[in-house]
Amino acid sequence: MPVVRFPEVLADLRTKILDGTYPPGEPLPHTEALKETYGVGAHVITRAMRQLKEEGLIWRVANRGMIVQAPIVTIEIPMAIERRDEPTVWATACRRAGCAGRLTSHAPREESAPEEVAHGLHLEPGAPVMTWELHGDIGGQLVCLDRTYVPKELHDAATFDVERSSGVVSLRTRLIPAGREEASKLKVSQGSPLVQVIRITYDDTGQPLHVLRRIANPQRVHIADQRLPFTSP
Repeated sequence: MPVVRFPEVLADLRTKILDGTYPPGEPLPHTEALKETYGVGAHVITRAMRQLKEEGLIWRVANRGMIVQAPIVTIEIPMAIERRDEPTVWATACRRAGCAGRLTSHAPREESAPEEVAHGLHLEPGAPVMTWELHGDIGGQLVCLDRTYVPKELHDAATFDVERSSGVVSLRTRLIPAGREEASKLKVSQGSPLVQVIRITYDDTGQPLHVLRRIANPQRVHIADQRLPFTSP
């Protein structure tokens, strides 16, 4: 007997994804085939696809359709740690969750400091800073976008060491809606909630050394430091 209601269609598709009937990396049947299978209109299938995408179970790929994603694995990451320890902490958290993962660093570049970054570094808005990105993945799926900012004058100094700090940091978190770029990179729906963490690291004199802005998929990355309350925009 055909499934005629949205909750039943959604539950059936979800079950078939989770039990491997539709394996990771393979496309779901096209809308027309699903309409015939379930005996429902296109709007029911579209709604179900939207929900499955928000749950991180599928993702649209051009010219292929809705592709099943690998099972969701969540890791816990502390933020009040030394920058030098982050790649090791990330990899360890992934191993504990039973999967592989890493933080990959990209080449630095110069740009003008955004207002929030300039405030954290005690600079004028638009002052030159050096910035570089780190991308965190779990099982090859990008789940975290990091960007570190350092005053250019400090970065260019012969004695500068980005790993040096007093171990003193300030942390702020909030939930932000995913923009087009974040949604595309993290494979989430545009507008879905993401965690943003701003971490300022200081030297022994209390001067800010660098600012880290982390944007993460909260379904995949949990901030383990319980001192960080979430605030909405």
